[in-house]
Amino acid sequence: MPRPTLLVDPADYPLDKVLLDQEGCKGLIPQRFEFLQVTSVLASLVEENIIVVHRHLDDDEFWVRGHIPGRPIFPGVLMVEGMAQVAALQSRLQYDSDLDKFIGFGGVDRIRFRSMVVPGDDILIVGHMKKHDNNRGFLRWEGQILKTDGTLVADGEIVGMAF
Repeated sequence: MPRPTLLVDPADYPLDKVLLDQEGCKGLIPQRFEFLQVTSVLASLVEENIIVVHRHLDDDEFWVRGHIPGRPIFPGVLMVEGMAQVAALQSRLQYDSDLDKFIGFGGVDRIRFRSMVVPGDDILIVGHMKKHDNNRGFLRWEGQILKTDGTLVADGEIVGMAF
């Protein structure tokens, strides 16, 4: 399978230019503590239908000790969770989704892992809404995870349902 074209150039999104910090993200999605997979929103580009989110991976994250001792790698399942959280953030920020409804997983499609992420890395989770229906409580989001040097880490689609 050929590598997809990157949705953004990470150089265009410095990590210190924050649109919404982690506390602001908590006002839009319910995940907390070690399960919150976003550090900040760097851009929410309505006209371009793009969201760019930063995630810093600390050296003391809960998975570091046991997910390949001596060679910790960021688990793929947490990458997918991060993509789902970003899809929900874009739904809230750009589509005015009802904050009283929980947006949960409806499915994942065509997820591919292409590179490793390790403690200390900074990644960008970027994507765009392919379909969004507030009335039905449905979304289909396509996204990528990139290292700040432009290395593609993962890509795929998230399906979300409002409950």
